Amino acid sequence: MKCTTPYFAGLGDCQKLMQKVIGIGLLEKGTTFTKTTFISETAWNVGISSVTAASRNATVLPFTNYERTTSDATINETNLGYKDKDSDPAPSLQGWLDISYCDYKTLFDLEGTAFEAVLFLQDNTQFGTRKSDGTVKGFRCKLNFRKDLPPSDNNQSSYPVEIHFRSAQEFENGYIDDPDYTFDDILDMVPVGIDVSILTEYAAGGVVVVKAVNRCTNNGHTGFLLADWVVLESNAKPTVTVSVMVDDGLGQYTLTIRKDMAGVPADFVAGEYAIIQVTDEDATPTYLTYMSHSLKISG
Repeated sequence: MKCTTPYFAGLGDCQKLMQKVIGIGLLEKGTTFTKTTFISETAWNVGISSVTAASRNATVLPFTNYERTTSDATINETNLGYKDKDSDPAPSLQGWLDISYCDYKTLFDLEGTAFEAVLFLQDNTQFGTRKSDGTVKGFRCKLNFRKDLPPSDNNQSSYPVEIHFRSAQEFENGYIDDPDYTFDDILDMVPVGIDVSILTEYAAGGVVVVKAVNRCTNNGHTGFLLADWVVLESNAKPTVTVSVMVDDGLGQYTLTIRKDMAGVPADFVAGEYAIIQVTDEDATPTYLTYMSHSLKISG
């Protein structure tokens, strides 16, 4: 800790109080904005639903309610009765999400990963922090979700998320701006969720049968194309692709997933896997309209 020379800075004519948080934008660690792109509807649309996987680095979560859970500052007292603040704890909050259980389950994989969180406030402003180079970013944080029973009293608190921010100093450098769009406009950019599940396990020839339904329904989603099935990750080398797809017209898809061995397709061996995802785009095509969770296919 060091002292600096204090200079008074005056007061503005505006005494507008801060509004409540109605949602958060989660971005991959290291994502930054300029002051212009921070409130650019196009920039958010690309980050949330670009057809290019490498450009998708954001999602949005809406709250039904939240409360601050930041610990009190540490105050030390001498034996003469003098008190002084020792440190400012990093802020935290508990929010309750306005989603379904099917969506909530897909968030469990986010635990333990550092994100940048932009806060969307009730008066249509966005709250982030400024870096020393003048760029704008979200507040660094980690998330925790609860695997628990349903609430006994208020079902609005069905899906809690604990957000633990990493630095009080980022809030000291807070930055608020007022975009032309609303939070609902940003929320509408999030693709509709698709649930995928394995019906028939991976077999000889690299064949696996999966079912795709509109999230939280039993309604099969038809019309996916071969190019819509993407391999996100695999420990099989060198190259793994979804090379064949057969659509039964009811939301059931027979996929062929194999690795390339010097130009010759080969099945996975025990211990090898691929993590796949299916997406669909609008007619432009510019942005995704449907997106599934990830699905692990094991040999």
